[in-house]
Amino acid sequence: MTLFGVEHVLPRNQETDALAGAALREQTAQAVDALSAAVGEDPQALYGRVLKLMNLPRLDDADDHDLREIVRELRICEQEGRRVYRARLQRVTRVDRPGGIGRLPRPRSVKGASAPGTCELCGDGYSVGDLIGRPPFAEDLPYVPIGWLCWHCLVQRRQQPRRRDVLLRVFHSLFAGVEGLGLNGHECGVLLDWLTEEPALANSKPWTADPLENTLERLRTSAADANPATWLSAQTAHTIIAVLQEAPDSPSTTSRDAETLEALVQHLAEWETNPAGVRRAQYGTGWRYRERVLQLTAHPTALSERGGPFHLFHCRVNPSGQLVETE
Repeated sequence: MTLFGVEHVLPRNQETDALAGAALREQTAQAVDALSAAVGEDPQALYGRVLKLMNLPRLDDADDHDLREIVRELRICEQEGRRVYRARLQRVTRVDRPGGIGRLPRPRSVKGASAPGTCELCGDGYSVGDLIGRPPFAEDLPYVPIGWLCWHCLVQRRQQPRRRDVLLRVFHSLFAGVEGLGLNGHECGVLLDWLTEEPALANSKPWTADPLENTLERLRTSAADANPATWLSAQTAHTIIAVLQEAPDSPSTTSRDAETLEALVQHLAEWETNPAGVRRAQYGTGWRYRERVLQLTAHPTALSERGGPFHLFHCRVNPSGQLVETE
């Protein structure tokens, strides 16, 4: 679920996409029964195929993101008939992922998209047939299970990060209230290039108030040594965003990067000033307060509508900071 209780970024497809919760589960059961009758397969066996597609032990574990995709698939199978349904109700089981510091967890489910949609992390669109997937469930509360991700966000975003990907890590780190911002060496290199692209940024007001020379050296070392995790304080993250806000237009910064930065600046200011008057006594000062502020924002952005805080994966390291390869 997003901040507003519905999956705003899921593709809207007829009446199914307007449903949620119990009504959507009922429609899923009806779709299974309809396909079962159309292809002559026992409903329980068909449920088994659906569970394998989503990689879930039982249908009760499926959330609205899963159920909408299931209904779409079942309806396509019903339309196309017996000859295709077994092939369609199969997830991709082999997923080649980067190793080392760019590795992300093995996806819970990967499949070809049944309809055009939008990645719930970066906001990029995907087309029918493009590989999309669900990340594994995060065990760490208060993280919200994120919906369907594009292939870049599911597999490549920490190996080949874009400027937007680094901004998203800043947003969700500060949203969740973790101890600072953790970036791998690839992300440090992207941020270093952005901060040093225009030398005049070193004379900007936020840089002068909170100098970043030592931070630049840490980013440079992390990028050169391919460090799995370099931690920056929340204050440093705020300073970096304030500095980047003053950066001139650049061919290396896309319109989507600029849009994400603008939204991030807006929400950081809202968390600081509390323009909606959220009661601290009721929501505290942690992520629930920040969530409520975004719910009440007068100017919703793509970041506030997608929700969060989403799970922030970090590579495992040993006590000396060395990477521990895991599956």
